[in-house]
Amino acid sequence: MITVEVREQSQVAEARRRALSLAENVGFGEQRCGRLAIVVTEAATNILRHGGGGEILLSADMEPEGGRVDVIALDKGPGMANVQESMRDGVSTAEGPGTGLGAIRRQSDHCDVYSRPGQGTAIVCGVAASARPPGGPGPLRIAGVCLPRAGETLGGDGWAVRKAGNGTVVLLCDGLGHGVGANTATVAAKAGFQAMGEAAPGEVIADLHERLRRTRGAAVAVVRVDPLDRRMTVAGVGNISGLVRGGASQMRTLSQNGVVGHNAVRIKELEYAWEGPLLAVFHSDGLSAKWDLEMYQGLATRQPMMIAAVLYRDFKRERDDNLVVVMKTEDP
Repeated sequence: MITVEVREQSQVAEARRRALSLAENVGFGEQRCGRLAIVVTEAATNILRHGGGGEILLSADMEPEGGRVDVIALDKGPGMANVQESMRDGVSTAEGPGTGLGAIRRQSDHCDVYSRPGQGTAIVCGVAASARPPGGPGPLRIAGVCLPRAGETLGGDGWAVRKAGNGTVVLLCDGLGHGVGANTATVAAKAGFQAMGEAAPGEVIADLHERLRRTRGAAVAVVRVDPLDRRMTVAGVGNISGLVRGGASQMRTLSQNGVVGHNAVRIKELEYAWEGPLLAVFHSDGLSAKWDLEMYQGLATRQPMMIAAVLYRDFKRERDDNLVVVMKTEDP
């Protein structure tokens, strides 16, 4: 994932250029490149015109259906009281024809907008062979925002996902420090994680502890989610935070002190059970712990990428790498 700051008109063109470069990497043809160019141009222009500046996040992936480029547009402007009304062509709160949001929706294969008065606007959209949003489909949907700190191209935060029987296992990693050294530790952790097969979360961290001895080390959490059993197993060392919410219950996950690769103690696994649909948020210390979903009316019902994007926008620490991952299940 990459970010493009949008504070002046020239950065609209930069966002478009970066998006089209990603599109070429995943095999987009001329028609889909044209649609993507419209989406990014309109999203970045809206950030300038209505939001007073913000940023565009871009990511690309190859899937069985074909390539996809996802676009997230974030601003902290005045927001919108009625998103559906603002989607209609000709409706504008600033100088302009009022066709931007409508064009984004028409040219995207998926599009979601979250905006509240006084809380800015977030748009999650994209052009892809599949119309599904990032993080789905399936009984468990997972999506995340992961970016290096401003001014760096390599970050120490990272995450990975793999299937394990009827469950899904997720790795979250924060390499110590920043830049190349932190990134080396996280790359090693991700490679080790993918090689661990059916190992339990505690066993994965114990293995990574050996693999990371020649690196700076990292804070690591391994999360196994079994949606059918409504059970989550978590092992964590270092400053990876988590919140598990299901039905009327809400629990903060616990991590042990230490650094994987250097001074991790005996690894403990903790189990968390939930009722009803699951919503879980995990993040590195690049995100302030002061966030609260209750601040955002209706946000908890949105797709995982939208939740992750809004939390990143409002609670990221500018001088740190940033990682926030959101997991959700559908209503039973």
